[in-house]
Amino acid sequence: MKLRLQTKATLTIALLVVSVLTASGYFFYDAASRALDAEMGERLVAIAKTSAAQLNGKYLRVLQPGDEQIRLYQSVQKKLQAMRDASEGREIYVFDLEGKSLVDSREDVPIGSHYRALDADQIHIKQAKQGRAAVSVGFHGKDDAFYKSAYAPVRDETGNIVAILAVDASVLFLKTLEKMRRNMILIGIASTFFAIALSLLFSRSIVVPIQNLSRAAQQIKAGEFGAQVQTHSKDEVGALAETFNEMSIAIKERDYKVSRLAEELRQMAAGLAHEVRNPLNGMRIFLGLLKRRLPHDPKAEEMVEQVDDEIQSLNRIVTEFLDFARPTPLQRQAVNLSEVIDAVSALLHTELHDDAVHIQTTNLQCLPTIDADAEQLKWAFTNLIKNALQAMPQGGTLTISGQPIPAENAVRLEFTDTGIGMSPAVVERVFDPFFTTKDTGTGLGLAVVKRVLENHFGTIACRSEEGKGTTFAILIATGSEG
Repeated sequence: MKLRLQTKATLTIALLVVSVLTASGYFFYDAASRALDAEMGERLVAIAKTSAAQLNGKYLRVLQPGDEQIRLYQSVQKKLQAMRDASEGREIYVFDLEGKSLVDSREDVPIGSHYRALDADQIHIKQAKQGRAAVSVGFHGKDDAFYKSAYAPVRDETGNIVAILAVDASVLFLKTLEKMRRNMILIGIASTFFAIALSLLFSRSIVVPIQNLSRAAQQIKAGEFGAQVQTHSKDEVGALAETFNEMSIAIKERDYKVSRLAEELRQMAAGLAHEVRNPLNGMRIFLGLLKRRLPHDPKAEEMVEQVDDEIQSLNRIVTEFLDFARPTPLQRQAVNLSEVIDAVSALLHTELHDDAVHIQTTNLQCLPTIDADAEQLKWAFTNLIKNALQAMPQGGTLTISGQPIPAENAVRLEFTDTGIGMSPAVVERVFDPFFTTKDTGTGLGLAVVKRVLENHFGTIACRSEEGKGTTFAILIATGSEG
């Protein structure tokens, strides 16, 4: 699938903006998450250390399972509950060095209970046993909330570590991060739409002038010289448009001069041809009178005939030159190509018979009627058949085949002979005016054939191989619009 230039520019800019926003948002989110996590850890460690400092390990050592109702236990438990409420923690509890509960802020945890959750935090508990407060990584509680734990050593009066105090607290900053993430997504969506709108405006400022340039170039290609591009841009695109407009005007002026010169040359050539033809006609008249007055002398009569043949040859050259220099306007009508070729074949029947050339037609009856000048096509086909005759001095077959091409509103004709063929160098120049490989002729025949077909919005091409024959392929439009 082809993408238009504006679509490519819009997608490129939008993808670039989205990529930058996504990358920067990820790094910002990650940095904020790390910073808040570190801050949360430091806060929990401070709470754990402060709470542990308020406990005396000497009294904790004497607690045994079943002492939950004694005044010492309840006093320590109330102290833990007060510290929990003050710090907005989830739970504060103290366990011995074997991981068994001594005092818990929750009233349903008896002394000696084993905390299974501690198994995952042995590294941090080990640090606390060594006298350094530590904080765990986050974990999900039974209520599916996210928590972190901090551990601090509890010492007795001699400074020995007799227990570990743990503080569990909800990771409140996750709500902040979640809110931040939603805001970043909304900002990303809004920025994407803004980037698309901005890229559309930007690409349009470039693409529209280029499209105008393309349309103007197509107009010049179609022969509408002088086409202009309207632009208000002052950048490089505007400079390009101004240069194009200047070039278009220069082409129009040059085309006008060339057209005038060509018309003057055609008129001069036509006048010159008429001036040459009139004396030739007079020479033939006087030559006929001279032939009548000459005494009966076969040799003299033969010389007169030779002169007359040369005059007729010159007259044919002048006629071809006139056809080339001053083409006849088309007289369009509905034309059946099969009938035109049959008429030309009948006209050249004698020459074909004398030269032992057989014409074979294929698929001509299936060709559609076209809008064309029948007489000019007859002239063009006559030239092609005569060229085939000259290419087959020992006789042969000329195959004329046809094929409709509905997709292009055109028909295809091929004239294929079994003659001597041509070299690649000759094929390359075969349609050039005044180029010929024959001893006689002007070299204008195929040049005029090509122009006749071009006037019918058609083309002609030649392919040939020495010793194997030649094919002239014609593509001609079925209607006047081509």
